[in-house]
Amino acid sequence: MKKPRVTAKDVAKRAGVSAATVSMILNGKEGSKFPERTCRRVIDACNELGYMRTGVSKVAALENKVLVAITPTLSNLYYVHMVEAMQRRAKELGYSLLAFNTFREISQETRILQICNQIPFAGMFFLYPPENSMLLQQVNWTKPTIHIYDKNVHNNADILELDGFRVGTIIGEYLIGLGHERIALVTSTFETRQVTRIRRLEGLRFVYEGHGLDPVESVLACSPEQELPELKTAPEGYELGYLIAKRLIDRGESVTAFVAVNDMIAIGVMDAILDAGKRIPEDYSVCGCDNTSVSKYKAISLTSVECYARQTGREAVDILIRKIESGSNPSELGDSPDGITRIEYFPKLIVRKSTGPRAQRTPSK
Repeated sequence: MKKPRVTAKDVAKRAGVSAATVSMILNGKEGSKFPERTCRRVIDACNELGYMRTGVSKVAALENKVLVAITPTLSNLYYVHMVEAMQRRAKELGYSLLAFNTFREISQETRILQICNQIPFAGMFFLYPPENSMLLQQVNWTKPTIHIYDKNVHNNADILELDGFRVGTIIGEYLIGLGHERIALVTSTFETRQVTRIRRLEGLRFVYEGHGLDPVESVLACSPEQELPELKTAPEGYELGYLIAKRLIDRGESVTAFVAVNDMIAIGVMDAILDAGKRIPEDYSVCGCDNTSVSKYKAISLTSVECYARQTGREAVDILIRKIESGSNPSELGDSPDGITRIEYFPKLIVRKSTGPRAQRTPSK
């Protein structure tokens, strides 16, 4: 005898709620909010009864309401904050956002782009300069795409620009003003198209050279290739900052300040300094970048540069959805005005307790 099909009414009876409540919870209906325990009872009832929904939305409807964001890493809170802001804004406007992490691997990026070419979505964000330009071109010509990364990398696309060079000059002028004449930039690999970290180094060295100092000797570029060559896989975030700073301190490198390309690396640097029995900022100053949530914690109090990740993420969603809903797709021809959108937020230094005047004596072992 054929087993009767489980219905939404059966689920409602098992969960102790109305059929309308089951429908709204399973469909994620906008504006309908239920206590977590109610949602859990409905999901548990579905699982227990083996309930399978029918009549799901057509692919075309799904395609019109799904966005994709591709990010190089989630070990950097800058990208975490940006993606979260994008997801919140997309939800407010009736869209969903899928986020993919490439782990800074070209093979993973290619795989993700191939997947995206197989699934329905309305538009895409790149939070870094993609390595696979061939697949990128295919995506650009089929879906509206917004780019978010450093200036002068992509000149023919809608882009929210960052200015790594300006960030470097802001930090450089500040540290020079505190008397730090020899500093170390702690960064992930330079062997990439992601030029923001390279531009920050150029900005720092530009300032030091302008003050009559040797730019290469005054601003050390400390990446995994130079400082951790024995590691087959370079660490990221906190661990990278800790290992590189520890290596510089152990060998008695005569720097008085560390600049990290992001806040998580900076926190790793701070812990390496403290573990070496040194003080912050009396022995070493530490400056991060991106002004993420952890930099504001009182126990950390990290000087950092505000790069407006959340504001950038929300603005990017607004721009992309306007393009989607107006039909201004690169593959379409019509009487829409020709042009691109370019937006830039100017970075701002947020001074906290991790930086101070250079010590009278150069730190030693």
